[in-house]
Amino acid sequence: MKTPPLNAVKAFEAVSRHLSVTRAASELCVTQGATSQQIKILENYMNCSLFIRDAKGLTLTEAGQRLASVAQKALGELAAVAEEIIGTQRTTLSISAPPSFAVKWLIPNLDKFYEKHLDLNVVIDASCDVRSFRSHGIDASIRFGRGENLPSNSKVLGCSEVIIVASPAYIKKTPKIETYADLCEHKLISYETKIESHRKLHKSWKNVFADLGLSLDLGKASIVFTEGHLALTAAIHGHGLALTESILVDHELQSGQLVRVLDTSFPEDNCYTFFKPEYTQKMVALEKFEDWLMSSLACSLRKV
Repeated sequence: MKTPPLNAVKAFEAVSRHLSVTRAASELCVTQGATSQQIKILENYMNCSLFIRDAKGLTLTEAGQRLASVAQKALGELAAVAEEIIGTQRTTLSISAPPSFAVKWLIPNLDKFYEKHLDLNVVIDASCDVRSFRSHGIDASIRFGRGENLPSNSKVLGCSEVIIVASPAYIKKTPKIETYADLCEHKLISYETKIESHRKLHKSWKNVFADLGLSLDLGKASIVFTEGHLALTAAIHGHGLALTESILVDHELQSGQLVRVLDTSFPEDNCYTFFKPEYTQKMVALEKFEDWLMSSLACSLRKV
């Protein structure tokens, strides 16, 4: 007996998972028309309907349910084996990370990773947007958030502390900062993301002043940036005081580009998490990167 056409089975498997031709076509990187045509080819081959089509959308028929369970399992196993074989040979990784973390920690520390793994290369996708591992070609993601309801294949890296920093030049030319109340007399550099869901993730000057029982004059915030690393650049150039995670200014503090103000810190409730897809369990290069990342951050982040 002839086997069903593979392209038709792939299209059917995707549609059976999404119950949407549009989403399946997007995943497969083909047109909706091409996906629908493959479904028709398979239905003609099977000599039966695989979907019930009505105003509410798509529903699998009994025959469709039977075929879907087998197709999803078979293609899933095929993808897993293929990834395992490819994973032993991969030398380039694509890692997605928040822009500020990518610019201020990951990229400056990559040389230490390369010292241990000369045969590997890391491509950084600096973005806070949700990335599809398959569609965007991302091998793993580092994300910042609450660290709740995480997938089984993710690991919490830890939480950072929030500190106040400024350039030595700014400290010399402005009034002394000896108490929290003195902060009110200084220019405060603010970071305000445009991403609605991320706006409450990072501790703001408003949060800090509220914790200290002080009133905040928003007029003092001379510059507002949409990325944390831009706010830090402004602080390095002496434009004011910046509120930042300590992990993002390790190099600047060591080099003297920035100094801590009041030598105080504020706990950060959110944390960094490492996400990877289930089907990359055996990717050797990714395992090496994950081990390096975990060990490198162990002393810099607070465990939760």
